[in-house]
Amino acid sequence: MNEINRNSSGSSPDRNPHNRNTSGRSSMPPAKNGNAGSSHQPHKKKKRKKNKVLMVIKKFFSIILTTIMSLFLIMIITGTIVATALTVYVLDFMEETTGVTFQELEQSYDTVFYATDKETGEYINLQTIKTGGLQRIPVSIDKIPQHVRDPFVYTEDERFYTHEGVDYKRTFSAFLNMFIHIYDTDQGGSTITQQLVKNLTGDDEKSPSRKIREIFKAMELEKRYSKDEILEQYLNVIGFGGPINGIQLASIRYFGKDVSELTTAEAACLAAIPKNPNKYYPFAHKTDPDTGEVILDGKANNRERQQYVLWQVYKNGAITYDEYQQCLNEKLLFTDTEEYLALHPEDAAKDLEKENDAYPWPVEVAIMELQEYLCEQFNIDKYEARKRINRGGYKIYLTVDLEMQEYVDEKFSDINNLMDGKKVMRKIDLNDDGELDEDYPQAGFVAMNYEGEILALGGAIGKKMHDLVNSYAYNEPRQIGSTMKPISTYGLALLNDTIHWGSVYQDKAVLTIDGAPWPTNYSTDGHFSVSGKAINVYYAIQKSYNTVPAKLCQDLTPNAVFKFATENLGLELHPKDEAYSPLSVGALTYGVTVSNLVNAYLPYGNDGTYYKAHIIRRVEQGDHNLVYENNGDPHEAVDSQTAWVMNRLLKNVVDHGTGTKAKLKNIELAGKTGTTNDWRELTFVGLTPDFVSGVLIGYKKPGKLPGSINSGAVWKKIIGDYIETHNTQSSFTPDPDVISGAMCTASGK
Repeated sequence: MNEINRNSSGSSPDRNPHNRNTSGRSSMPPAKNGNAGSSHQPHKKKKRKKNKVLMVIKKFFSIILTTIMSLFLIMIITGTIVATALTVYVLDFMEETTGVTFQELEQSYDTVFYATDKETGEYINLQTIKTGGLQRIPVSIDKIPQHVRDPFVYTEDERFYTHEGVDYKRTFSAFLNMFIHIYDTDQGGSTITQQLVKNLTGDDEKSPSRKIREIFKAMELEKRYSKDEILEQYLNVIGFGGPINGIQLASIRYFGKDVSELTTAEAACLAAIPKNPNKYYPFAHKTDPDTGEVILDGKANNRERQQYVLWQVYKNGAITYDEYQQCLNEKLLFTDTEEYLALHPEDAAKDLEKENDAYPWPVEVAIMELQEYLCEQFNIDKYEARKRINRGGYKIYLTVDLEMQEYVDEKFSDINNLMDGKKVMRKIDLNDDGELDEDYPQAGFVAMNYEGEILALGGAIGKKMHDLVNSYAYNEPRQIGSTMKPISTYGLALLNDTIHWGSVYQDKAVLTIDGAPWPTNYSTDGHFSVSGKAINVYYAIQKSYNTVPAKLCQDLTPNAVFKFATENLGLELHPKDEAYSPLSVGALTYGVTVSNLVNAYLPYGNDGTYYKAHIIRRVEQGDHNLVYENNGDPHEAVDSQTAWVMNRLLKNVVDHGTGTKAKLKNIELAGKTGTTNDWRELTFVGLTPDFVSGVLIGYKKPGKLPGSINSGAVWKKIIGDYIETHNTQSSFTPDPDVISGAMCTASGK
């Protein structure tokens, strides 16, 4: 009883085995569901669950830690590999730039233009572009005043005197601006030293590797040369527009003075140019051929940039505020102005002009042709292409006929040689300054053989004073009037057998535009009318009727005519010209150049084959390595029968129609006149057995020409005598498949 009472009292049982129940009965198993043992069993389950959770958490963090460590190790290994590769890469560039000097960097060669002497077959040096092109007069740094240096330094590289070849702040800003556009315009990151490297090496590849090479070469130069030596070299090689390199020549060309005599304002004007020579070149000037509106004004562009340069000079403390204002108000007197020439009739710039004449027209056209090829071939801009031409050491062989070119140059030297003493001067405000200026007509002329090789050209009347100017022969699109008809509607209609020599059409308008009949015919007395009569095709071309080509355009469709003119005959038209008026009567959106117009007529003198006009035969570099060759890329434009019939139709224009003033003695001439409705431009294209040529006449700022001017007569004044004394054939060779015979004008049969 006592034992039972002790156990029931709730006290702890005796853990000594000797005190256990020895009554001989086995102890009771723990109850599964009763109260007995219920306080011990649940504690065991909670402990197991906690262990499992801890194990899961431990395993999870173990995996995460392992992953992080693995990634970290991979990053270390990858970084090591990249760092090693980058180190090797950089070391390679460092080896390339070791020992770099001005002399080793300056690897530019003369580019020479050649023409063939017809009598001897020898190549004649027509023009040489000197080392890196250009004309250059070296000048030492001690002859360049500080106030002339400052505009270049503070505009191009304001930390020039403190960095070691690379301005990392500016480089980083330029790089960042490529992506997030912090600044309104692209920011250049190159220092003066880097620009010098690029100018001297000609290394203009657009790639990170080129930039790295440039950086290391700049750093190497900074170790070898003083800041003054680097700045001197820089100012002697940078381009100042056109053929002008170096600050001394720029000073003479633009202001007629030595660099030591430049004012701060003049120096700022020069410092404005290298940023974009094509835009800030003070002598650059271009007008819209249709409106006469100025679309490129180099002086205005330069003035805007000059103001920025002067602000940089003032901002960096090189001049006071009063000096800054004086510079802004200083009037610049350029050597191409009448005021300057009146004050300095025997100026140094004039003397230099005699020694370094502007490129002749054939050379200028050749530069444009090669420039276009280099841009397409190497995906570079025009400025980079010009740099390659200027320093590339090219031998450029031209198609030009030297004797013919000299003859044309002489004719274009004086307007009286072309106008036969007619009064053609007008007074007009050319510069929008309220003052009337004397203005004379301008002209462009091109002659090419029947393989598209340009033999001679006249880009403008008068002495060619500057380079890279507009040529009325090659890159000045103008309206061509009725010279459009044979290379559009009539040409396609003949090719398709839609018409023949005697086909009959009604002389009547085909459309009504704004309530008025269109088109009407223009006559020399200024009246516009239609007769309503039946006329033959040959007569419509002979008298330059507008109604018949308009009807043909309607029948053939403008789309078909447009394709014929552009694809078969290579005419460079605007998409908007796919319409009745441009294709029927030549009222074009922007016009075409004389060269392009003459080129389109070429198949009518050579049995129907088109060759694209070109003035370069081939270009070599180094040891006769062929760089470029041009054979005109021929294709059949029309069949030989079509070419011959058109040739005869055009001969009829000269014999009996609007082109009689151009007729030659004893030599067949086929041709077509062109006149715009308001008499703003006159054109004539003439085909002789030896070559095809054409002329355009019009004022620089388009306006009505005197009625006394005849385009056929002007063409004859330019080239007529030359043809009659140099022709090798007197007539064209007939096409044997074309049958000639009498016809009935009434029926056209």
